[in-house]
Amino acid sequence: KLMVNVFEHGNTDFGYPTCENLHDGRGYTCGSVGFTTGTNDAYHVVEEYHKIRPGNPLDKYRHELKRLSNLSWESNGRGSVKNLKGFPQAWKKTTCQEPEFVALQDHTAENMYYKPALKIAKKVGIRSELGRAIFY
Repeated sequence: KLMVNVFEHGNTDFGYPTCENLHDGRGYTCGSVGFTTGTNDAYHVVEEYHKIRPGNPLDKYRHELKRLSNLSWESNGRGSVKNLKGFPQAWKKTTCQEPEFVALQDHTAENMYYKPALKIAKKVGIRSELGRAIFY
C-alpha cells in the first residue's frame, strides 16, 4: 500500500483527501490509490459510501458520476469535470471528517485492485514480494 502511495502521490503521506484534475483524460484523480471520475472507480467509491452514509457531501455528484460511467470507453467525455464543480472539496471534506470514508477507500482498493493483482501474480507463478507489488 505504501509503495502505491509513493508512486501515486510522490511521498509517504497517504493521499486519502487528494482530489485533482491531472488533465490526463480521466477526470478527477482522488484518494489513496487514484480513483478517477472517468474510469468508474471513483463512482463505485461514492456509491458504496452512499450505502453507508446517505446524505454525505458526495451524494450530490452521484448522478453525474453515473452519467460519466455510462459513456462508452471511446468517448472523450469520460474525463469531463464540467458538471463536477466542488467535487474535490467535497471529497476532501468527506475524507477529513468521516473516518468511514477512509476505511472504504482502503477496502475498495484491496478488493478492486490488490486481491485481483495477487491472484493473477499467483496464477503466473510470481512469488516474490516485489513481483507481487509490481502486479498491484
